[in-house]
Amino acid sequence: MNIYITYEKNFFTENQIKDLSKYGKLIFLENYFNLEEADYLKDNEDKILMADPEWYKWNLRKEHISKISNLKAICINTTAFDWIDWQYCKDNGIIVTHTPKYSTDSVAEYAVFLLMCLAKKLPIQIKTNYKMEYNHEMLNTEIKGKTVGIIGLGTIGTRVAALCDNLGMNVIYWSKSKKENNYKKVEIDEIFKNADYIIPTFATNDETRKIITDDRIKMMEGNSLINIIINPIEIYNHELVLERAEKNEISYAFEIYDDKTLNDYKGNVMATAPYSFYTKESIDRLVALWCSNTISILNNNTQNIVWK
Repeated sequence: MNIYITYEKNFFTENQIKDLSKYGKLIFLENYFNLEEADYLKDNEDKILMADPEWYKWNLRKEHISKISNLKAICINTTAFDWIDWQYCKDNGIIVTHTPKYSTDSVAEYAVFLLMCLAKKLPIQIKTNYKMEYNHEMLNTEIKGKTVGIIGLGTIGTRVAALCDNLGMNVIYWSKSKKENNYKKVEIDEIFKNADYIIPTFATNDETRKIITDDRIKMMEGNSLINIIINPIEIYNHELVLERAEKNEISYAFEIYDDKTLNDYKGNVMATAPYSFYTKESIDRLVALWCSNTISILNNNTQNIVWK
């Protein structure tokens, strides 16, 4: 069995490499490559692909997967799996596993960090080169007593709720089902009308892409939208939100997935590189789970398969 790993070797511990090596030959593909020239396309041995999305520009489709001979499984190192053609894999007997819950704390903390950035007008401070002006534009906000509306109270949403609750905020949420907690479940429209801060934490799929509509964005008056789930262009009208932020009608925080910088956005808009998941602790958990998933397949006890 050959195990191809599209990731940097130095993120793996010696013990992890040793454990994986018991089951097959490890082949690290540490540098980005042309898909048509991938080493594993020339290999007719049984193989598992441990795939990182950056090597595939977040788009691993059947056109490429079908060219990989004797492929037994693809183990991806992300929670989201919509970037891989898992239905093709399922139909063709190729196991696909993912890595849920490895970055819960880091992503939740980042959401609160972005919330604080908007409340304290950090984007405007940066864009004005920290010029000290005591005017209305620079007037900060205290978050204690403010309302945060969380859309989708899963693992990350629950952690965001706990952090905000501990900061003295009022937490409301919308989810498909009532959760066992002390927070108030409301209709989605109430969140967009009344919450001071709105944080979507749902998984991205065809159903959830319909949640944040233009009409709901237009309901917002003076509140803030904080997106830490995925490329905003894929889940709502990003340009409409930016337009409203430029008019100082709302504030907005998100992670950048293109070549723009913070200075390209007007208003109280905080735009950062996509680092919400990227802490030492979460990457350590990620690699450990990634290895564990791979070994579980080789032991015929597969865990974290995506279509269960």
